[in-house]
Amino acid sequence: MAKKKAIRPRKKSVSKPVAVGPAIGGAAKAPEFLVIHSHLDKAVERLDQMQARAKAGTSPKKRVAKKTTTPASIRQSSQKTSVPSSRPGRTASRSPVLIVSGEHSGDLLGAELMTAMQRFGFTDFFGTGGDAMSDQGLTVIEHIRTMNVMGFIEALQAWRRLKELALRLVDEAVQRHASLAILIDYPGFNLRLAAMLKERGLEIIYVVSPQVWAWKYGRVHKIKKLVDLMLPLFDFEAEIYQREGVTAEAIGHPMIHRLPRSARKEGFLPLASGNPARTIALVPGSRMGEVSRLLEPMLQAACLLKADEQNTRFLLPCADAALLPFIESWTKKFEDLNIEICVGQTARVMQASDLLIIASGTATLEGVFFKKPMVILYRVSWLNFALAALFMRVRYIGIVNILARRQTVLELLQSEVSPANIYHEVNRILTDADYRLAMLQEMNYVRRQMGSGNPAANAAQRIVDFVQGRSG
Repeated sequence: MAKKKAIRPRKKSVSKPVAVGPAIGGAAKAPEFLVIHSHLDKAVERLDQMQARAKAGTSPKKRVAKKTTTPASIRQSSQKTSVPSSRPGRTASRSPVLIVSGEHSGDLLGAELMTAMQRFGFTDFFGTGGDAMSDQGLTVIEHIRTMNVMGFIEALQAWRRLKELALRLVDEAVQRHASLAILIDYPGFNLRLAAMLKERGLEIIYVVSPQVWAWKYGRVHKIKKLVDLMLPLFDFEAEIYQREGVTAEAIGHPMIHRLPRSARKEGFLPLASGNPARTIALVPGSRMGEVSRLLEPMLQAACLLKADEQNTRFLLPCADAALLPFIESWTKKFEDLNIEICVGQTARVMQASDLLIIASGTATLEGVFFKKPMVILYRVSWLNFALAALFMRVRYIGIVNILARRQTVLELLQSEVSPANIYHEVNRILTDADYRLAMLQEMNYVRRQMGSGNPAANAAQRIVDFVQGRSG
């Protein structure tokens, strides 16, 4: 069969393109899917350096960087006023709490955390968040929709605006006599904000660790100086911090708490008429970039699989309705596949599927939750891939393999993402019972690494314990 000529012999070396650094100490070789989330970090760092040179007089033409238009009240309070030195305790638990998220995922977790903390007497929250946190009573200083920054140039353009936002948050903390700040993820902004708040005497609790195990490990030492309590999602992250002398405890992944509710709400997708021999989910991701790079080879691989077994059902979850026109423009070119597009029903699609062809990302953990065998695809621009390879300390792309600390699921990277290679791996999963069983058994281990219980409730309890411990 001509189409199989492109299939290379299956080797475990498919993950080698990102074996770009040693494991962290003697720790878990853990790391995650590549995240080029460093744009804001690098932009701010570079501009900080430019300002420092300007102040030293070594770069006269950069002196314009000194003329930051900051409201006088903010400058005055940032320079002269400090938060009362009293530590938060049982009485301080009713004082205002600064809570900062900068992304949609942080908004969801922040809202859940606020709900859990309200049961312990924390009722006054202010800071940055989205609709979910606002609905839970957050006094919104800035909405997260203005904080989303992607790309190096956009980060440069947003630098002054975000710096002034940080000053405004410090000013709000001072004026409200807050003594506790909870920072959720968003490290490019939050680590710098933490330094400013620490100077004003606030206690800093950080929820969802930066991916220090993946790149820029040196941030651990900065975190040790700034953060009083780190609450990462995974045990291996907590272990890294504990070895470095940082107080840290894992709270578990929010998906553990959310998915069962989502599954109960959505129910099982009804089977198509004719009782298909097998149901395969095509999960190309939630962003236009990954969908545009992965959908076509997925559909071409589906054609090869359909040729093997006509009675195959294909489901395609559309995470964002805004992607629907683009997805439909492609599926119309493959009408013989009769692909069923399901908007906003990823969990439901996974439940109803026998196997997943899936983009690298958090959705792979949903596949683990539902115990579905899968093949992981990862394709970005070659420039981004090359830049990432310079900085990443990772062996694997998929979080499934990172948590397993070995290759549990095959990862196809960059040029390896071909219809023939996808077909070959899917066919092996479907026809090799021992191979499939071994994958599912490894997933049981990964599932345990995701934690248990309600992560927001876990975090709230740790925060209360911390506050009471500080109060003596």
